[in-house]
Amino acid sequence: MAARKTRTARPERRFYVEGVRREPPDLRKLSKALLAVVLAEQARSSPSADTSESAQ
Repeated sequence: MAARKTRTARPERRFYVEGVRREPPDLRKLSKALLAVVLAEQARSSPSADTSESAQ
């Protein structure tokens, strides 16, 4: 294995974090979107569940 090269010490870095003011989320839009996703998922899985029940 090759010997490691020693590196010179880097100066200390300082990070500054600033908050960003944003408008609160539109809960009505979010709830409609979530409901649409859930209903689409139910509709996609529903026919396969119905066919297996009718076959029994």
